[in-house]
Amino acid sequence: IYAFMYFNKGWQQFIMAFCVFVATTVTYFAFKLIDGEIREFNDYQTVLFLFLGAMMSVAGYPLIYLFERIFMLVSNSRLIELCDTNNKLLRELAHKAPGTFQHSLQVMNFADAAARSIDANVQLVRAGALYHDIGKMNNPQCFIENETPGVKYHEGLSPEESARDITRHVPDGVALAEKYGLPGVVKDFIVTHHGTTSTGYFYNRYLNAGGDPSKADVFFYKGRKPSTKEQIIMMLCDTLEAASRTLKDYSAQSISDLVERIVRSKMDDGQFEDADISLKEINVVKNVLKEYLQQVYHARVVYPKRRVQVHRA
Repeated sequence: IYAFMYFNKGWQQFIMAFCVFVATTVTYFAFKLIDGEIREFNDYQTVLFLFLGAMMSVAGYPLIYLFERIFMLVSNSRLIELCDTNNKLLRELAHKAPGTFQHSLQVMNFADAAARSIDANVQLVRAGALYHDIGKMNNPQCFIENETPGVKYHEGLSPEESARDITRHVPDGVALAEKYGLPGVVKDFIVTHHGTTSTGYFYNRYLNAGGDPSKADVFFYKGRKPSTKEQIIMMLCDTLEAASRTLKDYSAQSISDLVERIVRSKMDDGQFEDADISLKEINVVKNVLKEYLQQVYHARVVYPKRRVQVHRA
């Protein structure tokens, strides 16, 4: 079983096949020895059959694709394939919503570091990060990362209209995922990356203008709360990547406060209550994200201006 973990590593398939051959050969001769049937080595034909059988595991590799489709399975190879940014859907995202595409790449890097820290499924969370916002392709200008300079999409719209347009990217993303045949485990990241949270900016504008909280359903995402560690990581990294761009001060304390504030707000909102993740793991993820953000937004050296003109021969 463990041998199949290496199916996605090219030439290592042959190493796996050789290991299977050695294991089956040793087992075969061990039973022969127990039965007292080994007097001299003359089982060349049996060894050949064992070798050919082991090599057939490599030849059967393409069948994995078929079995995945029949039994609705998702192998590591499939996830790696989905993370290829040259595939049609991700190229379309990069073309129609370049800001969202860059955001997704950054979220993927954040999530990768966090997932490794608690032994979550790294390849799954990477795939989820790349596709979580594909629904924004349908209306890219609605989102600030894709805004054309000088064009303010939300000017003239009521908070309700803005919130309706923003929250639509989740069902739009699910529709695109189904159209392109994305696996269910990847589609789940689209549904859960906002959970049942609100579009905070427009919701606050609505309330500050005297809006009725009992009639504010339009401001809330109609998604589903995260139920796995990977989905929790995705939710946190998505929010953090966007929120970190609003910081004016990238000191260690400022970044730490941001991470703590976002994690606490998600917990207080009940977004983690359905997920199989411990407080210890959440603390580990928080520390990793703080360190990662500090590395991303580290201070740079200001180069001195040259005062003397130098002419090179």
